[in-house]
Amino acid sequence: MNSKRNISPFLIAFFLLSFGYLAFRSGRSTKNCQDLTSVQAAVLEKGSTAPAKRVEEGSKIIAYYFHVNVRCITCRTIESYSKEIIQGQFAKEIASGRVEWRLVNIQNPENRHFIQDYQLFTRSLVLVLYKNGQQKEFKVLNDTWQLVGDKAAMQRYVENEVRGFLRKS
Repeated sequence: MNSKRNISPFLIAFFLLSFGYLAFRSGRSTKNCQDLTSVQAAVLEKGSTAPAKRVEEGSKIIAYYFHVNVRCITCRTIESYSKEIIQGQFAKEIASGRVEWRLVNIQNPENRHFIQDYQLFTRSLVLVLYKNGQQKEFKVLNDTWQLVGDKAAMQRYVENEVRGFLRKS
């Protein structure tokens, strides 16, 4: 019994130190997330995080990358690889307005509806096809998680999915 009393303060101290460390790391990660790219800044300036922006004529594909406040290396890598391939391979379509890249923090109250809208269970890349102002189809690209260790394979996957959506438009 006496040994339990001797160990208790150490366990409590360990717990408090662990909690403090996690809080410190979480604060640092959140601070790093505040460094917005120009695309993120443009999205925030326009307030265009929701699909409320209607596509009046023709069709459009929006590639959403949904994230939370604190982001792991894998999440950032999926975002980076996806953004790179979409902005690189579909530059003409982006310039013409047929393809868009949007970053959305689903922890913001105004964006929480996306969790239900697209049945999200983790950070995700989602392609959404709009025709004549109406959402027609969407696809959550869950395979990005399995392919993230192979940049070329992951980018091929994303590129093929976007091209497939473009063929449907």
